[in-house]
Amino acid sequence: MSSLLRKLEVPHPENMPRPTALLNHDVKPIEKERRVWGWPAFIALWSTVAFNMSNFQLGSSMLALGLNWWQAFLTMLFGHLLGAVLIVFVSVPGLYYRISFPVATRIAWGYCGSIFVVLNRIVLSIVWCGVQSWQGGLMAYVCLRAIWPSIDNIKNTIPSSTGMTLPQFIGFIVFFIIQFPFLFLSPRPLKYLVYVGSVGGFLAQLVLCIWACATMGSGGFGSVLQPNKAALPGSQLGWMCVYSITATMSSITSGTVSVCDYARFAKQPSSGIWSQLLGFFPGWLSNVFGTLTIAATQRRYGSELWSVASLLIAVQDANPDSKTRTAVVFAALPFALSQISLNIIGNTFSGGTDMASLVPKYINIRRGQIATALLGLVINPWYLLSGAVIFISVMSAYTVFLQPFLGIIVAHYFIVQKCRIKVSDLYCFGSRSIYWYTAGVNWRSIVAWTCGAAPHIPGFLTTVRPSIQVPLGASHLYYLSSFTGFLIPFALTIILHLVFPVASQTAYTSSGTMDQSIQELEDYIDRLDVDFGLIQGVASPAAEKLEDAFDGEK
Repeated sequence: MSSLLRKLEVPHPENMPRPTALLNHDVKPIEKERRVWGWPAFIALWSTVAFNMSNFQLGSSMLALGLNWWQAFLTMLFGHLLGAVLIVFVSVPGLYYRISFPVATRIAWGYCGSIFVVLNRIVLSIVWCGVQSWQGGLMAYVCLRAIWPSIDNIKNTIPSSTGMTLPQFIGFIVFFIIQFPFLFLSPRPLKYLVYVGSVGGFLAQLVLCIWACATMGSGGFGSVLQPNKAALPGSQLGWMCVYSITATMSSITSGTVSVCDYARFAKQPSSGIWSQLLGFFPGWLSNVFGTLTIAATQRRYGSELWSVASLLIAVQDANPDSKTRTAVVFAALPFALSQISLNIIGNTFSGGTDMASLVPKYINIRRGQIATALLGLVINPWYLLSGAVIFISVMSAYTVFLQPFLGIIVAHYFIVQKCRIKVSDLYCFGSRSIYWYTAGVNWRSIVAWTCGAAPHIPGFLTTVRPSIQVPLGASHLYYLSSFTGFLIPFALTIILHLVFPVASQTAYTSSGTMDQSIQELEDYIDRLDVDFGLIQGVASPAAEKLEDAFDGEK
């Protein structure tokens, strides 16, 4: 058994210390040699998150709530702005202290308590990996159908209740096989994938929108943009606008909780601040593209085709000649590429980072990515996206559990810890760590999270299962979950640490400055380089310097 466990360990060079229960090369703070993401990479990152199929159809989903076009545009713009501000705040520990999200959560939860947070994000990564893979699979099916129309002649043996057909499932398998090799990219080449994904997604959506508007004919836009659309009653309209903002913020929650995983690779902290703040615009622009495209094609195809895959299929069915089919292929391919980029950076990399933080001795990011992708196959993602209402629910519902995590970590970093982190204590067990709390768990964060999540659970339940009846006030509170789910635990975290302070943390935060903490971090990274600097097969300059000094002492 000992020999088998040794073989299962994360690979490491001979004559070098083996990865431990707390550290491997992917989990440790990022040294200077791997800080390669400049501001263009972060703009491309959030553009990739923006210009994908899910965000393209988000606007039409808001219209399904009863909002008219300008109400949907304004609420989505406000939601993206708030989301971008929150992203910047959450990314700061990664930008300055070079730690990933699962490591950063140890600051607020303790080492053992952070496992709860990490497991939640693993679930999110797996679910979204499956959903985005299915979306990409639909694009693969569209391409296959355009090249070989006879694919629809394959006898469908899959029940209609699953929300898919056998030809669509074939497209899903093809997409998954194409996507799989990208799981092996390290962060350095990964930034080039986001460049390609962001440009491809933007061009695909822009061209599709221009085509739809330029060819809609004298009939003009459909009822989507008609000013005489039936208006909701005043109070109901207000709550639907709030819900639209919440749903918009929730649509990027996965990216928000994952941002530290990429922020730690920034060349300079400033590289990831203003560039991420600008990330609101691509997301909103994609919503506008989607809404205009659907409005311009509604009269032509007789319905609001909120799914871009359904739209491209309708384009081919309306005029199935070779030119149209070629155009459909060239429209679908960038969407498929954007889905690959989104899935790798937004889901599998985050899931892999989480798994590596839990079991660093046996799992690195690459192994975790593979596990996330494979588990994403078993969640039936085709059912989750079978309709607009279900689509909205999937995006919004999990916010009630995730938003409190963000409120707690922001309160801890900026208020409780005063922007000072003793990074070395995040990688050790026991009371010698100032973040150990009680048996590795910070009970204050448990209380804050519970108070932030519990009030929204009734609304969450009725959203996921409409047959469950709850008071109207509970539904309204759920519509506010992106705000209250953040602010309640944020305030409680500060109050509880004022009333029940951690003496060792208070002593540390009062003993110096943020610059001193960052210098301590760099010294700690230099010490770790001796053990882990050769994991990639090339010694870092810091490792070589320390090794030379050691040889001189001998």
